Amino acid sequence: MFSHISLALTAALLLSTAFASKSADVNVLYNFGNSTWAENLAVRANGQILVSRLDKPEILQVDPTGANSPITVASWDSPTMSGCLGISETTPDMFYVITDGVYNADSVLTSGVNSIWEIDMSTFAVSKKTGAVVSNATVSKLVDITTSGLLNGLTTLTDHTILAADSHNGWVYHINTHSGDYKVAINDEKMKFDYFPNPTLNIGVNGIKVYDGHLYWTNTAAGTLNRIGITGKGTPVGKSEILANNVPKADDFVIRSDGTAFIAQNQVQGNELSVLYPKSHVAHVIAGSNTSTIVTGVSAGKFGRLQNDKHILYLTTGSSSVTMPGTVSWVDTTKI
Repeated sequence: MFSHISLALTAALLLSTAFASKSADVNVLYNFGNSTWAENLAVRANGQILVSRLDKPEILQVDPTGANSPITVASWDSPTMSGCLGISETTPDMFYVITDGVYNADSVLTSGVNSIWEIDMSTFAVSKKTGAVVSNATVSKLVDITTSGLLNGLTTLTDHTILAADSHNGWVYHINTHSGDYKVAINDEKMKFDYFPNPTLNIGVNGIKVYDGHLYWTNTAAGTLNRIGITGKGTPVGKSEILANNVPKADDFVIRSDGTAFIAQNQVQGNELSVLYPKSHVAHVIAGSNTSTIVTGVSAGKFGRLQNDKHILYLTTGSSSVTMPGTVSWVDTTKI
C-alpha cells in the first residue's frame, strides 16, 4: 500500500510540475499608448478583432496581421459614460456591448446609467485600397439596465439572449436582444464580492461564459473560478461549485474547446495569465507576475477564428498608469 501511495504522490507531483513549468511568450500586436485601457474583445468570423476601451467609450477594430491601424467602429461622447466593457456576438456579425456610467473608487455608480448597445457589423465596410471606412456599422441602444450596479462581463446564451454580469450587486442579468426585456436570472452567493470575509474590493462576478451546459464565472474579490448548471433559458440548475480558488483578482477568461480555461488576472490585482486544465482545481500561471509588466492589466482573452490563428489567444491589457499602455497582445497556446 505504501508503494502505491508513493507512486500516486509522485505522479501527482510530476503532473503539477509539468503544468507549472509551461509558460507563454507574450507578443504585442498593438500598443494604444500610455494610460490607456483595452478592456475586452471579440473576434469576427473574418478574423478582425473588436476591442472595447475602458478609458473612454469606444469600440475599435484591430487587424490581427498588424497590417492596418485600428479603426473606430463606434464611439460615444457623454460625461456620464465612463467606458465600454463586455462584448459578445449573438448571430453572425451582430455584437452587443456594455457601456457603463461613472463610478467612484468603491465601484459605486455616481452618475449615468449602464446600457447595452447593439453593433451590427454587417453594414461595416473598409476600402481595401485606402483602409478608410466606406460604410459604418449600425449602432443602436438596446436597453438601459437601470437596476444594475456595475455591469461588466457579457456572454451569449442564444441567438436572441445575452447574459450580463453585475459585479457590484453580484448577480447575472438575462437580456432579450429582440425586445430589450431584462431580469435577474442567476443570483448566487458565490457571485458576491463579500463571499469571503474582508474583501479588498467591491467587485464580485466579473467574466462570464456559457460552456457545456454551465455558466462559468470569475469572482474578482474572492479570486475564484466557479460554475453552475443552467437550462437553455439561463435558469440555474443544482448547486454552484468553485473550480479554482487560487486566481487572485481574476478578471475575464476564455474556455478552449478542450475545456481548458485561460484566466486573466488584472493589474493592481496580479498582472498574470493563468491556466486551469480540465479536472484540475489548481490554476497555474503561464505569463506575468505581480512584479512583472509582461501582461500588466491583462483583462480578457479570445481565440482566433481563422485556420491560421485558432491556436492564438488574443489578450486585452490596460492600465491607469501614465507609464503603462493598453494593448492587444497574443500568445501561442499550441503547447499549453
